[in-house]
Amino acid sequence: MNTVFKPTHIHSKLDSSWLYLHEQMPPQKWATLPSFGSAATWLGMHHSLRRGQGELDYLSREYQNGRLEWPDYRTRLLHAADLHYGHLHGHHRLEDIHYFPKMRQSEPKLAKGFDVLDTDHHQIEQQLQHIQTLLAALKQHEAADPALADKLAQAIEAGGGILYRHLADEEDLVIPILALQAE
Repeated sequence: MNTVFKPTHIHSKLDSSWLYLHEQMPPQKWATLPSFGSAATWLGMHHSLRRGQGELDYLSREYQNGRLEWPDYRTRLLHAADLHYGHLHGHHRLEDIHYFPKMRQSEPKLAKGFDVLDTDHHQIEQQLQHIQTLLAALKQHEAADPALADKLAQAIEAGGGILYRHLADEEDLVIPILALQAE
């Protein structure tokens, strides 16, 4: 099962003028970063978030395509969602409280880019609140409820679309800062 999904149709919200560090440290160089460095760690976290989102997408598709029975779908989706959304919330909290303020200070020309990332965090949080409401309903439905599963699949997919674009934008802004500071 391949649960890591990176859409190719992501449209960045970042202005090209904010990517001057990205030109110095383009994605082709990211694979050469030492695995113990903060930039590589950040990329690893994002890989984990993509994997978690991919797992939720996968479980939703498997149920909708009749390859997963309700009890397994319900149990696995609730467990995967708890892990994924907990990880996502913790990651964003750390960024909002610790990393982004320091990066804004070290690269003031990128403040508007960090505003975009901050707005994304709020949009993602709103989508998560909707998903959490649906997950709470799923916890209560021991009997199959295909309509609820459809609503969850749509909400998870919508949240994933925002998340995938956000992760790509964040990497384009943040990874060069971390990588170039380490050099």
